[in-house]
Amino acid sequence: MAEGVQTAAFEGGALRLLDSGLKAREAVLALPLSRLIVKMVRVPEENRGDPEAFATPILQAMSPYPDEPLTVSCEAVRESERGLVVLAAALPESSADDIAEALDAAKLNVTRVDALALGTLRGAWGALSIEDEPSARRLVLIAGKDCVSIVVLDGDAPSSIRATAAVDDLRKEVTLSLLEAEDFGGEHPLKEVVCIGDVPAAGLEAFAPVRRIEVGEDAALAGVADRSLDGTALNALPAAWREVLEETRFKAKLVRNVSIAGGIWAIVMLVLFGVPVVYGFMTDHQRSLCKEHARQYRAVATMRDKVKLVQKYSDHARGALEIMKAVSDRLPQGITLTSWTFRRDEGVKVSGEADEAELVYRFKDNMSEAGAEGDGESVFPTVILNGPSAGRGGKQKFDLECSYATEDGE
Repeated sequence: MAEGVQTAAFEGGALRLLDSGLKAREAVLALPLSRLIVKMVRVPEENRGDPEAFATPILQAMSPYPDEPLTVSCEAVRESERGLVVLAAALPESSADDIAEALDAAKLNVTRVDALALGTLRGAWGALSIEDEPSARRLVLIAGKDCVSIVVLDGDAPSSIRATAAVDDLRKEVTLSLLEAEDFGGEHPLKEVVCIGDVPAAGLEAFAPVRRIEVGEDAALAGVADRSLDGTALNALPAAWREVLEETRFKAKLVRNVSIAGGIWAIVMLVLFGVPVVYGFMTDHQRSLCKEHARQYRAVATMRDKVKLVQKYSDHARGALEIMKAVSDRLPQGITLTSWTFRRDEGVKVSGEADEAELVYRFKDNMSEAGAEGDGESVFPTVILNGPSAGRGGKQKFDLECSYATEDGE
């Protein structure tokens, strides 16, 4: 039985569930034998592959609705070289209108139809003690709200199965069942009569010793649930009900698939429309961060320029007085400076006259030498001399350009 499938019995005009707390919409339905057409059938070896086709005309002849096609199901109970012994059953749809209404009210879809008496037999199997005498014949009477089910067991296989509502004439029905069993399975002595439930045992002692056993209602439904796990078990589900079940499953699958497709469509739409919106928010956020970063960068750059400016004017080593002192300290006797051009960031340019050219060259070398404090660094890394050239009065004119930068621009 599939997980989530309920087990239900329709008996006494009411639907009863094995587990009323289960919310499944599919159920295995157990019915009294009086609701079903049942018969033990021998299927020849040549019809082994399709026992339903062989049994259908037999059950059709037993049906109270001869014009209504039956959906026959067969459960093999014995096999031999001559063929199969099967329990054939069918549910006439015309007699199941009240069952269908109860199922509709409970919103249940039936997946299998089984006999409630077979579930009771499964629940009572251990108490029947079949293993003690495997070949013995037993008469089993199962009381129900709608009927008394009569099953004749030859060992572990039934040789006759029927139902009767005439409880007052139970001995007659038992006699007919035993005759049917002898006709089907041969003559065997009856070992015992087993009564399950409230079966009137008066007069049954004449057939065989009577023994009573009890099987609860839930045990019968649990037996049906266990039988539904076996794919070869009886399933007398009418063809019309099977079509309704397939249609319902198709609709449920369609609704589920449409819901999944709708969810996927919603996700796609969310991606198509949501991603640009989110991307726009993220872009605006990044733009705001960039603007804030640019503002902070400008503030830092402005502060850095101010610091450099302060450092520049705080550095007296390149001040006009310091440079004038440096030039004066290196000026040899006999040189007169005629012009002075000072640029704080570039250097100084002087022009002058000397008594002789040798003094000009000495002045140029002095300007290229180490600082006055002897710190090993030249005051002016680059010193360019233009001249000397002879002028009026025998004076040597020259131009000396002293720069803070080296000749390669550093």
